[in-house]
Amino acid sequence: MRKIWAKLLEHLRITKMLENQNEILNLQRESLFAQRFNDSIQDSEWLKYRSFSPGGWAVDYGFLYVLFKSLNYMKPSKVIEFGLGQSSKMIHQYASYYQTDAITIEHDQEWVEFFQKDKQGDYPVNIRLMDLEMIGYKGAETRTYAGIDDCCAGKKYDLIVVDGPFGSDHYSRSQVIHLAKDNFAKTFCVIMDDTNRIGEKETLSELFSSLDDRNIEYCHRTYKSIKSFTVVCSKDLHFLTTL
Repeated sequence: MRKIWAKLLEHLRITKMLENQNEILNLQRESLFAQRFNDSIQDSEWLKYRSFSPGGWAVDYGFLYVLFKSLNYMKPSKVIEFGLGQSSKMIHQYASYYQTDAITIEHDQEWVEFFQKDKQGDYPVNIRLMDLEMIGYKGAETRTYAGIDDCCAGKKYDLIVVDGPFGSDHYSRSQVIHLAKDNFAKTFCVIMDDTNRIGEKETLSELFSSLDDRNIEYCHRTYKSIKSFTVVCSKDLHFLTTL
């Protein structure tokens, strides 16, 4: 019995040590992304207000860095974002400067009001409030936005940012799967947060299958910082997976 307990304690010790090492590595990655991000935005003409609060429930510096590079390089003309937050500050400054079409879908009225009061700068933020609903997908229940199909009907988005709604156990944020059928432009980029979680991984797998079924060539990469996020883009934007 003592030997069993000794082995168990040793296993727990090693597991804890590995977890601590992984946390340190994540913090190092985030620090590097923060430096890259701050260096990259220094000469930006369109990102005038640069106060961001990444981390926690919000996107991290890695996400902000890749989003900035995507906006700056691909110059999207129609952007849809799911989940109001730190990335919204960047997206709507870009849209205001270049006079392009961007919309953020959000379900929480109180959060919208707080965001608008806390936001620096006079650039407009185009927000559409939509209720949440649970739908069935492949035998699982997943949370999505009610009426999203009608909202996006006939529109082609070249940048799709997915950080909402909050996660489901399976096929989390599945609205991006449905958008891929009719609402992706020929040149497109999807940036999806929290892809370290099972529900988001399942959704990514379904997204890949949807693109494969329609013979759409694409590239993808999962970036790791504090959390993980994934870029899926048309092949002509492959450089967005090498940042």
